[in-house]
Amino acid sequence: MPKDLILNFAILSVYLFFVSPFFIREENQAKPTFVKRVYIGGIFGLLGVILMFFGIQIQGTEVPLNLRGIALMMAAFFGGPAGALAELIVVYIGRFIKDGSINWVQAAIGITAACATGYLFFRIRSYWVKWPVGALFLLIYYYGALCLAGQMNFDTIVLYILIQLIYSQLIACFLYYLIRNHRYKTKMIQTERDMSYLLRMQPGFTFRFRKKNGLFVYSLIDGQLLKRVGGKPNDFIGKSIDDVRIFPKEFAAFLKVKYEKAWQGEKITYETTMMDINILVTLHPIKNQGAVVDVIGSAVDTSDIMKRKAADESNKAKSQFLAHMSHEIRTPINAIIGLNYILQQSNLNPKQLEYVDKSITAAKSLLNLVNDVLDLSKIEANKIVLESTRFDLYEVLRNISNLISYKANETGLRFHFDIHHDVPQMLTGDPFRLQQVLLNITNNAVKFTPKGELSIAVNLVAREEQTTTLSFGIRDTGIGMSEEQVSNLFLEFTQADMTTTRKFGGTGLGLVISKKLTETMGGSIAVESKLGAGSLFTVTLPFQSALPSDKPSAVGKVYGKKKPRLLFVCEDNEMRSVLENQLEQLEFKVQTSSDADETRKLLLAGNAYDLILIDWKLRGLCTTKLAEEIIRDFDGKSPSVLFISAYHEAEYEAAGQLPYISKALLYPISQSQLFNELGELLHRDGVYNLPDGGMKPIQPTDLKDAVILLVEDNEINQLVAKELLREVVRHVDVASNGEEAVKLAGQKVYDAILMDLQMPVMDGYEATKAIRAQERAQEFGEEVPIIAMTADVMKGVEEQVLSIGMNGYLTKPFDPVDLYNVLLRFCQNKEKEVGDKLDSEGVITRLGGNTALYNRILALFVTNHSDAIEQILQAVREGDLNKTKRLVHTLKGVAFDIGANSLAVIMEKSQRALLRGDREEFNLLMQQADEKHQAIISTYGRKAANE
Repeated sequence: MPKDLILNFAILSVYLFFVSPFFIREENQAKPTFVKRVYIGGIFGLLGVILMFFGIQIQGTEVPLNLRGIALMMAAFFGGPAGALAELIVVYIGRFIKDGSINWVQAAIGITAACATGYLFFRIRSYWVKWPVGALFLLIYYYGALCLAGQMNFDTIVLYILIQLIYSQLIACFLYYLIRNHRYKTKMIQTERDMSYLLRMQPGFTFRFRKKNGLFVYSLIDGQLLKRVGGKPNDFIGKSIDDVRIFPKEFAAFLKVKYEKAWQGEKITYETTMMDINILVTLHPIKNQGAVVDVIGSAVDTSDIMKRKAADESNKAKSQFLAHMSHEIRTPINAIIGLNYILQQSNLNPKQLEYVDKSITAAKSLLNLVNDVLDLSKIEANKIVLESTRFDLYEVLRNISNLISYKANETGLRFHFDIHHDVPQMLTGDPFRLQQVLLNITNNAVKFTPKGELSIAVNLVAREEQTTTLSFGIRDTGIGMSEEQVSNLFLEFTQADMTTTRKFGGTGLGLVISKKLTETMGGSIAVESKLGAGSLFTVTLPFQSALPSDKPSAVGKVYGKKKPRLLFVCEDNEMRSVLENQLEQLEFKVQTSSDADETRKLLLAGNAYDLILIDWKLRGLCTTKLAEEIIRDFDGKSPSVLFISAYHEAEYEAAGQLPYISKALLYPISQSQLFNELGELLHRDGVYNLPDGGMKPIQPTDLKDAVILLVEDNEINQLVAKELLREVVRHVDVASNGEEAVKLAGQKVYDAILMDLQMPVMDGYEATKAIRAQERAQEFGEEVPIIAMTADVMKGVEEQVLSIGMNGYLTKPFDPVDLYNVLLRFCQNKEKEVGDKLDSEGVITRLGGNTALYNRILALFVTNHSDAIEQILQAVREGDLNKTKRLVHTLKGVAFDIGANSLAVIMEKSQRALLRGDREEFNLLMQQADEKHQAIISTYGRKAANE
């Protein structure tokens, strides 16, 4: 019996070993179909038939024991109920062939047991649960049924069940091993296949070699780069360096040296070139028990990196070249513009003045060209820094109008604005870059529109809590463009075609810069054009919504006690809505009219007005005649009549010169300008009194006692600066280099030093450091203000000069007014601010004598900046350096604006301490600033409240 048991187990194991791999299902594989389940049952049915012929005769029993029940369990495991039933059918077919008959009672019991067992194996998920449960159910049910049918006795059943139960669990363990082993091998094969694929598809290539008999033999190599250098894996694997055909002898000798070093345990990296491809190779030694057994190498294509590196170096060199050329070009431009400004002040006849004006215009055009090239360079290098400041949109549009109107008038071009009434006047963003974008596009429109009209439409696209999005549509009736020309429009140094350049001039950079600036600001530019029918450029830009500000000073409160009365005649609904809102904010009592008839009715009804504002473009009516009628009807007691127009053209300028027209205003107009223009007329007409007289021209009289040190190596620039300063300061000393400046600064006290940065012997940077060191050594009470003068406008220059101790920054070429203003800022007599008093006189001088405007600025300072020091200290506590710098810079500027010169100087020093990273000095300066600031708020806050 033991031999028979072993033989049966061997048959089961061998059969399972060879058959099971075909039926083991992977974890992610679909379940077998019904046909396949039946097929599986048939295969294991053959096993059952074989076992039937090797029955085990147990002593004391009549029925021989065979293990075909285990075959049924295998069929149930792999094929479920269908597999188990198919197995049993095959077994009964075999029995019928063997015995010639079938025991139908036994067959019925067997079929029921097979189906139930198959279902159990199918439903139970746990491997180690399904085998014992399935075996127990099958054996107990089958043999129990036979016992009840009287075909077997109980003692025999117990022994049969026990033997088959033991065998089933042994087979379950063996099958588990086969399954695990099969899946492991499958995973290994898949992993090897994946690794081979990854190795083959990698952009570079990886290889492995080892040293055999003194030769370095490749055992593995593959990768996409290998194909590009003319090799295949078969050209390397199993071969030494000398046997690889694609290696020249010199290169093979080079590799042997590198491979030998790697075999000695050293990690090696080297660069080489194959087939004009730059390759970086790294060799990693693999050690086992301290000895190198293999070397893994990896190779990558560095051609793109090398090209990028070369491009970066080229861009760096280009930027340095542009900075240098900018300095070299700006220096003579500075001389040209400066000398022409001086020439303008001399006794010239009209023709000579015209020539001088044209010379200045030409020099500024050259300067604009230099600025365009520099802007493009800075944008490409991502060195454009955007401001985020509160600004008046109408002021930006007004500046564009001032710059464009003259060109438009020369060609008879009608130029006008169309602003939707929902567009906010105050925004937060970068007004300079906005103006640059719109001006570039508008200049182009003027250039390519020989006749017709040009318009700028401003509309609100979206308004959210923090963001306002506007669209600016610049439409012209010019030459237009074809689709092909539009596609080339934003390419650098390109215009619609080369004939455009010859006919109209220009570099083709303006629109490129506009597009890149717009994208940098988070916006977009769209172009619609038709050849011969004009163009429409639409610029869409997001802005931060401006913070709520003080309501503009009311004209009535400044010039008198009652609200001025104004009649506004305008048929354009959008323009009327915008201006009516502005006037009401200024607390005018406004009445509107949309045509001449309505205007006459209002005047005949006896309504009294202080001012009458008429839109110059009234359909079907000559506005000058309407103005004449008003003047005539009032019989010499007419209120002031003003024109306003969104059309900026020569004819309108002529209308503004008529004797009965008090002023001709251009729309859009900023709130502050509207305030000043209307206020001046009310004062002139005696309706209201201007407290401190009329408008006075700006005169830098506070510089009359100043002694200036000019440090400049260029003789022409020396001459220009001396001539510009000669009439406004007491004395100017000149140093030709930094070394001379240091010497003079140590011998004499100056009110300010104008310092060029690039000079021979000693440049402005080193000279400034030396002067500051000299002051500390001599324990001077106050630092002399040093103002940088440079033609270098690249990013970082201003921050650098402030960090070494300079106080201000002037870019060449500079306007004389800019020079005077920066000197006024630092050289005003110190006695003008004593204790907590402000230099109001100096500020009012800079404001053209407008005391009312100064009072308004002072009130805004008290309202908006009362917690400025606390905000700075909070930013310091939060560790936000950029916010701290911005707040310090802001307080410095507004302190200067109200004449708080000592506070401005302290904030200037605080700014430099921040740039140097001197936290101790910064904290000390902030204590001083807090004392000054609180004194100003306390004194002038009460004054503002009383008023």
